[in-house]
Amino acid sequence: MPYIPQDKWALKAKKEGYAARSAYKLIYIYRQFGILNRETTLVLDLGCSPGSWVEVAREKIGQKGAIIGVDIKPVEKKIKETAGFIFLQKDIYDADLIKILKNITGNKSFDTVLSDAAPKTTGQKDIDQWRAHELALRVFDIIKTELKKNGNAIIKIFEGPDTPELLKIARELFKKVHLIKPEASMKGNKEAYIVAKNKNPF
Repeated sequence: MPYIPQDKWALKAKKEGYAARSAYKLIYIYRQFGILNRETTLVLDLGCSPGSWVEVAREKIGQKGAIIGVDIKPVEKKIKETAGFIFLQKDIYDADLIKILKNITGNKSFDTVLSDAAPKTTGQKDIDQWRAHELALRVFDIIKTELKKNGNAIIKIFEGPDTPELLKIARELFKKVHLIKPEASMKGNKEAYIVAKNKNPF
């Protein structure tokens, strides 16, 4: 995402060396809910390009943890070189994604699933809302099978008529669920994040 000169978050990201302004969304969530910590050893970052959430996650979990990022767009070169980071340039809808993840992790479940994934927007509100909803449902499907018991997740959504359904799914999967809009989110857009803690055993 190009830096927007009049955007204080973009300027801050450039000054502090983050790949994009979105870093401050995860930092805000971390400060509010402490999702990531030094006991986190395996993180899945869906929709990880250009890589700012990978940078923040690495800071919070330390050098021992591993991060796997998935996106159809490439990440920045410096992100690819991040220690303990594996990048998969794939669509999260790909049928073989779960198999590939299991091969990489040796069938281990993730401690945390992050998703800042967003659909390609058309400018048509109904279509964009539907695409965002479908994307969030796919993220939840991955969470159901790949996130460990008591694991945590952050999922981007577009607020709208489907929000209650997504919150219902989250509350069925997790003990604690919050819906928030970080201060670094663009004003006027529908972006929000479901912060879900302590996945229930099934």
